[in-house]
Amino acid sequence: MRVAAQDSREDSTCDLQFLSADSSTATLDIARDNGNLQAIVIDAPAIADTPQLLSELEQIRPELDRFLMIEDDSQVPDIAVELLDRQDSKPSQLFRQVRNAIQARIRTPFADTLRDYVYSAKDAWHTPGHSGGDSLRDSPWVADFYQLMGEHIFNTDLSVSVQTLDSLLEPHSVIQEAQDLAAETFGAKHTFFVTNGTSTANKVIIQHLLGAGGKVILDQACHKSVHHAVILFGAEPVYLQASVKTQYGFYGPVPAERVFKAMDTHPEAKLLVLTSCTYDGFRYNLKPIISRAHELGIKVLIDEAWYAHGRCHPAFRPNAIDSGADYVTQSTHKMLSAFSQASMIHVADPDFDEHRFRENLNMHTSTSPQYAMIASLDVARKQASLEGYSQMSRCLRIAARLREGIKRSGVFRVLDLEDILPLELRDDGISLDPLKLSIDTSASGMSARQVQLQLYEDFGIQIEKVTHNTLTVLVTLGATQSKVLRLINALQKIATRVGRGESDDTEPLIVELPPLSDFALLPRTAYFSPSKVVMLAEEAGGINRQLIGRVSSEQVVPYPPGIPVLNPGQVITAEIASFLLAQYRSNNGIELHGLLERREKPCLRVVEE
Repeated sequence: MRVAAQDSREDSTCDLQFLSADSSTATLDIARDNGNLQAIVIDAPAIADTPQLLSELEQIRPELDRFLMIEDDSQVPDIAVELLDRQDSKPSQLFRQVRNAIQARIRTPFADTLRDYVYSAKDAWHTPGHSGGDSLRDSPWVADFYQLMGEHIFNTDLSVSVQTLDSLLEPHSVIQEAQDLAAETFGAKHTFFVTNGTSTANKVIIQHLLGAGGKVILDQACHKSVHHAVILFGAEPVYLQASVKTQYGFYGPVPAERVFKAMDTHPEAKLLVLTSCTYDGFRYNLKPIISRAHELGIKVLIDEAWYAHGRCHPAFRPNAIDSGADYVTQSTHKMLSAFSQASMIHVADPDFDEHRFRENLNMHTSTSPQYAMIASLDVARKQASLEGYSQMSRCLRIAARLREGIKRSGVFRVLDLEDILPLELRDDGISLDPLKLSIDTSASGMSARQVQLQLYEDFGIQIEKVTHNTLTVLVTLGATQSKVLRLINALQKIATRVGRGESDDTEPLIVELPPLSDFALLPRTAYFSPSKVVMLAEEAGGINRQLIGRVSSEQVVPYPPGIPVLNPGQVITAEIASFLLAQYRSNNGIELHGLLERREKPCLRVVEE
């Protein structure tokens, strides 16, 4: 059955077109080929392999509404599905049920209510002070800002005084409905909207599970918010050394054997935290890791900040929820259509204490959240549910076209998994998100930073990030064929300059992440201990030997890629000090968060002896 859904502002309606399929194979073909498909009605007595068909549909298109027409209870499957009595069902009744199911997904409870409130043009005698933009609109000094942002960005900036918009801190109506729809779309038992990013989402979960301390096993390459949470809540970290592909400056997942060994060595750990997929697109084979963690009673948090699209298409599955993770954080804004900072927490923990979790969440949530941000989460969910499959299919085609077009330049190329995967991960079942393209600039004779600047200054193209010899390009829902043409054209033009002697033959500085050193103190203890500032370099130019063996008070993070080289409590080694000094002097565009400057000289804060 093919269903085309159409939504109008005044009234959400569905124009339904039914298409028959005479076999499971034909049904699956339609599901794969037709992005407009929204629902399936299966006549169980007519399909011999109904359970298998439902299972395959779950893998291909989990967002579809599925109806099963049965004659008796023996035909009820284990998979969740709407049941219809084959004898009693009339065409008109079937039509209404299918239509109502699709309309439920079309509806955006919070965004609809916000829109209706804005169009009702109520007088505002409450916060925020700009009062729907009235304080700026006619000002001779700041009206230009009002014109830049547009009236609705101010009209939708409301407060908890508007009770019809529900409360993010204690939702009971439209926000709760929107979160419930998101949980259904993303395969979770519970979903919570977060308006201050996945950084906060990670902290909320770690507080919930480790607020009173305890041991956590975590990837060294976890986002710095996870490391911050370790400091905040006094957790005892067991760090897992990140893998590295020095040739391109990529830091990959932790080898599975290393994860298993850490869990077996520390079975008393309360939590395992991994990032999948990573900034560069690496995806763990999560299922065996999560299964082992659960055997030991260890909860699992997967940071999917870069993978909110992972459930929308079989090319990206299984994702963390599919693999059994207890908690998943997603930056809905990174790859889908939400505003910046708009994120979600998905929960599948069978031991979940919702009341306690909400109290932890509210400690980190503003009592004045941005309502447009909440609405964008509601709308991004709707888009993922209704057209996520077709949009992801389009993105995959765009990514393939980029790969081919960039290769035709004869100078630049998009790297494959085999090119960038660290050797120690070859047998770990690691996969790569095809929408994160790493472009090798080595053959151009230019550093990636130089190519990045030419793209920006000469062609008006801004890319995501660079290493010393790669550019990262994200293919998101906002990618268009016009942007594809401009990027391919720009790289081809830059490639022609290589033969005219405009490249820089200077070898790029390649600095490998130093090995993890020991921890002398818990991160929280070191961070709040009395400290002093020590120079990183001696006057002669080498590293300051007085630093070696001292205990860091700060977290020091080269960004990108955002992997901490030092955490509070960690012992400073000669390798770490040399790495930081080389990065500081490299002028490669990498920021060093946590490194101090005193009189234009780099310094580190260390625990007083």
